[in-house]
Amino acid sequence: MKLALRLGAAAVVAGSAAVGFVPVAAAATSTTLTPSAEAWYQPNPTCVAPPGCVTTGSLPAAPPTTVPTSPYPAGTLHVGLGAGQETARSYLALPFSALSGKLQSASLDIPLDTSAGDGSSSPETAHVQACLFSGALAPADGSVDAPPTASCAQSAALSYRATPAPHLHADLGPLSSGLLSATGLALLPDATKSAATDSWRVVFSAHTRTDSAKTAPASVTLAVDEPTAGGGIPVDAPTQPATGIAVQPAPNTGFASQPMVPAAPLDSGGVPTVAGTTAPVAGVPVAAPRTITVGYAYPVVWLLPLLLLVVVPLIARLLTSDLTGRPVQEISGDAVVPLA
Repeated sequence: MKLALRLGAAAVVAGSAAVGFVPVAAAATSTTLTPSAEAWYQPNPTCVAPPGCVTTGSLPAAPPTTVPTSPYPAGTLHVGLGAGQETARSYLALPFSALSGKLQSASLDIPLDTSAGDGSSSPETAHVQACLFSGALAPADGSVDAPPTASCAQSAALSYRATPAPHLHADLGPLSSGLLSATGLALLPDATKSAATDSWRVVFSAHTRTDSAKTAPASVTLAVDEPTAGGGIPVDAPTQPATGIAVQPAPNTGFASQPMVPAAPLDSGGVPTVAGTTAPVAGVPVAAPRTITVGYAYPVVWLLPLLLLVVVPLIARLLTSDLTGRPVQEISGDAVVPLA
């Protein structure tokens, strides 16, 4: 019996020691970002003519007025495919630089404008991919200029969802290594999933859209482990800048070719820097980085000292007691008689 008690006491001692190795739970903060700037681009229709592409810079004189390049409502954004060829792509600049910490998860949701009058066509058949891009982004409404270079060494596929309202959704996990160092997301047709006869167009709203058909803007939801006060939890800086393989438009589509983006150099601290990254657009509120203090993972640990005051003497008594036992004695009259 005493041997069993001693073994139990040893188990209690081992368990108490293990309490010191219980990991402290990191506090993950959920943040939702909306674009600070948006732009969409379409092929230059003059690029299919023998003289080649005509742009504003190639004209002998600047036109007296700005020529509208989009037949769709102002404030709409487009990604499209026509007869297997890219017809539109969109860019979303997002204030990732306002965040710090270790990225745990990220997802993208894009509410859709399904009105055919606004350009929507078979959005449920669309194959859209999200890639990273860096550098400045100027708002554009159907521009025929060369779009920013999209880095699609890794990409995230968007899927169509009809409920609770038509929208596109993507898990941005494949982009997590470079997400927080990127300017934003480029949305373009996924050529690897498209056939030569495919035609579709998805339409959604920029945050600046003002007409009655406006839908909610695209949003990115992130879960980030924030650093503790005093640096208890290390902050993981992004280790992969938003560079890599530039996705070139198909020949004779009107999209201008884009140069490859060189790898970002390392600064003296060993952290990659992204050339051309700009601050968030002025006038758009961006939440400041938040620092929170993380407490004990298990608050009941405060009761441990009181528990030790009771348990330690008991354990000491059990561990120092004689396992052989003492003979039982019987008192008979004035004599003490040991029992066999």
